[in-house]
Amino acid sequence: MVRERDKDWTDDLYKKVDCYDLVDNLEQCLQCGKCVGNCPVAAITPSYNSRQIIRDILMGNMERLIRSEEIWRCFWCANCYRVCPVDIHFPFLMMELRFKALEYHYGIKYVFPFKKFALRALEEGLTFVPGTKGREKIQNLRATIDTEPWPVVSDKAKKEFKAIFDLTGTTEWIEALNEESDNPMICTYREGKIVDE
Repeated sequence: MVRERDKDWTDDLYKKVDCYDLVDNLEQCLQCGKCVGNCPVAAITPSYNSRQIIRDILMGNMERLIRSEEIWRCFWCANCYRVCPVDIHFPFLMMELRFKALEYHYGIKYVFPFKKFALRALEEGLTFVPGTKGREKIQNLRATIDTEPWPVVSDKAKKEFKAIFDLTGTTEWIEALNEESDNPMICTYREGKIVDE
């Protein structure tokens, strides 16, 4: 294992990760372990430890965090938040940490499959549009309850949806997603031990 040095850490990483101010009380973490004890991911993945992730954010260990496979394991069930004695909203923190990792081209393999859905949403104004067979099935079901055969999204709504995507930079970000630019990640926490490969 490579020895970590504090000069390699990022000052004020917590504020850089929590750039949307969604988790303003992370420094109040008691390290009590309730989050880990109630986490279904931690129950089946020994390397997943929310306490260690919080510690690394507060210590400023950006490199280990953004390269970590573990930050993509959380599926936002919010069990950690539900039992936290100081109400740290860990799922929001994980979302922000993933955005930070994506800035450095880590974890693209996890979001790339959604690119086609996002681009289709731009065209159709619907976030999910099934293929031909699925569409026919939905149309048949809708016909039985006497509604429009397909949800109608007005041209105005589609333009507004596209404008939001364009103004926020989402369109540009989605179109730039490229599987080839994904950096390799590692499991940085194994059975409670920090590893560096």
